Amino acid sequence: MGRIPFSRSFQYFLVVIFLFSIILYTQQLYTDTEGNSILSFTSPSNHCNVNNQQTPEPVVGAVELIPTTTTITVTATSTPTLAPISSEAAVKNPEPPYCNYCTSTDELCKRYGSFNLARSRAYEGPNARLKRVLRKLRSGQKIKIGIIGGSVSKGHGLTDRRNNWSHIYAEYIRETFASSTSSDAANVEVELINGSVGATVSEYMETCFREHIPEDVDLVIIELAINDQRLEGLAKGYENLIRAIFALPLRPAIINVQIMALMFPTITMGGDLHTAIAEYYDTPIISIRNVLLPHILRSTQLNPSDTSVEDYWFEHDGNGIDLRHLSLHGHRMLGDLLKSFTSRVACEGWHEEQQQQASSHNKDTNVVGGSDWAPYDSDRLEEFTPSLPNPNDGEDVSEYIPRQSLFQKYDHTTILRPATPFCRTTNTLAGTAYYSPYAHLLEPLPAPLSTEGPDAFAMWSHPENPGKVWLTARKPGVKAAFNVQTSALGRVRVTYLRSESFGLGSMWCWLDDNRQKGRRLDGYWHLKDINVANTHAIVEDATPGEHILHCEIMKETKDPGGGTEFRIVAVDAL
Repeated sequence: MGRIPFSRSFQYFLVVIFLFSIILYTQQLYTDTEGNSILSFTSPSNHCNVNNQQTPEPVVGAVELIPTTTTITVTATSTPTLAPISSEAAVKNPEPPYCNYCTSTDELCKRYGSFNLARSRAYEGPNARLKRVLRKLRSGQKIKIGIIGGSVSKGHGLTDRRNNWSHIYAEYIRETFASSTSSDAANVEVELINGSVGATVSEYMETCFREHIPEDVDLVIIELAINDQRLEGLAKGYENLIRAIFALPLRPAIINVQIMALMFPTITMGGDLHTAIAEYYDTPIISIRNVLLPHILRSTQLNPSDTSVEDYWFEHDGNGIDLRHLSLHGHRMLGDLLKSFTSRVACEGWHEEQQQQASSHNKDTNVVGGSDWAPYDSDRLEEFTPSLPNPNDGEDVSEYIPRQSLFQKYDHTTILRPATPFCRTTNTLAGTAYYSPYAHLLEPLPAPLSTEGPDAFAMWSHPENPGKVWLTARKPGVKAAFNVQTSALGRVRVTYLRSESFGLGSMWCWLDDNRQKGRRLDGYWHLKDINVANTHAIVEDATPGEHILHCEIMKETKDPGGGTEFRIVAVDAL
């Protein structure tokens, strides 16, 4: 059989048909879910690197750069429409400026290094409460920050309050979230209430904190790590303080700040007991000791006479380096550590919101402690449960407050209920009662229940430290009586100053007519260089209601010099 002859024009026709078939086949590879053909045009350099190098991945925390791409959608009617894009393929929103942890624009990371910043975060946790507060900030709403601390946070030794770590942190909040978020961010207002009181401990603050910060705070920062000794009683007070703060109307977030003091008998202080409690209640801890102490120990190991690190970070007084109070450099570092931590949390929260928005079409609620639990494959076999137990029935437990104290024996029934605190104190916001309707000054009842005249208990502060005020009397036999209101717990306490060197005496206190069942309070103790307030219970089984607390300075004293002066800080009840 001979070859079928083809004309040249017919051969050209076959070539055209072949090329057209290829085009139709290619079109099938580039169609969307509605059958529209999508032809994407972009620069060849976006798909092929002429230097045969891989395109580097974007740095975490940096703003993502999206290459310029022209997309044309063609339909059967030649009317341009937008092709549907899945949530995974959607163009990401650029990260806010605070998402720059340890990138080329992170000045704090350049200053301290990622190693030291990591050490400062003694406990992070998921920070559900803090993220909620930061969302409020980013929406342009006002927030209030309350500080509960001792003399360091109050600003001991600082001549300008703007150098206080709390002021540095509040300014960062204003500047960061007023310049990098929504159109409402210009309205961001941050009110800082520094309720710190020198020489006070957790036992005092657990009942009297509302004398120092308002009820409607959004964020509370606690700094009592070196005021509290390493005692279980103070640790219980610290736990009660956290529980009481969480019970406030706005369910505020809490950040624990732990500073450092190197002039006490041990390096370890109450803050080391606070750590376990903070973890139990899922409240983050920022520790300046974790950052500074290794450098101080190392420098003095190399040269025992080297004090340069202490000179820089601690305050100086007439006796030399004050290893209890931070210098302005220490305040600045603490503020910086808080700023770095908060930016990380804000960025993490922002990413979580983006993920939730992207997955909203799947109705994925991502309940913490609920639907995100998944069993091992082996648990699905041989009659094992097909899924992990979820007794919370899908409830969000991200801000759950444990029903039991960390100091209680575990059971299935105990549920702690918030009590109504009663406090009268010499250190109060009564002068600025706008902050709290619960601010009340400690005042003795009139005669004959209390002594009157020049020897009577009266407000007094040392001329060299006018910021610390006590209700003070000095002669044996001087009396003071106070109204108290107990609630469910039935506990009545007195907070008073203790010192080894102030010449303090002893006082006998009792409730109502039960003088024989009273308690002795000794202002003197043997602990050198520790002059702080202590809180002791007078009764712990009083009936709910109004009572009268009586106190009288005793002739007997434990002070070696025979001192009988007594300084009362507060009276409280639950």
